[in-house]
Amino acid sequence: MKSRVSLDQVIIGVDAYSTPDKTSKAFGKLDPNKYEVLPVLIVIKNNRKTALRVSPLDVQYIVPGLGKVHALRANEIPAAAGGPTAPNLGPKPFPFPTKSKKNPLAAPEIEARSFAAKMIAAGETASGFFYFNIRHHGNGKIYINGLSDASTNQEIFYFEIPFAD
Repeated sequence: MKSRVSLDQVIIGVDAYSTPDKTSKAFGKLDPNKYEVLPVLIVIKNNRKTALRVSPLDVQYIVPGLGKVHALRANEIPAAAGGPTAPNLGPKPFPFPTKSKKNPLAAPEIEARSFAAKMIAAGETASGFFYFNIRHHGNGKIYINGLSDASTNQEIFYFEIPFAD
């Protein structure tokens, strides 16, 4: 990973999966970028002598001049595509059931590859995807807050990691 920051014996790397080549390696035929959902892989290495609490994390995608976009929760991702999980308030066109189109963002790969760690033991690494409802911007950066020492509950300073494309 080209984009990484180290602070207080914690190393965090980020990688935006914004191209079909990258997304196919992680998600197969599914390309979340087609639905304006940007997967960002985040890897956290704990080189401390104590465990790290990494839940709940505040993760944001920041674009200078455009503002902040908070990471989507796993149950919000299918609605980002406007698929069947989005409310349909209009009248039904037919009085009988029709074949509904499957929402591609409801694929199990999305949730299975999302960041799920709650704690990271000393010397261990955790990784997973966070998803943002935005297209990738080369000048963007990831802001991460909410990491704390599990034994003392002392919060570690926030991380701001620019993308190195």
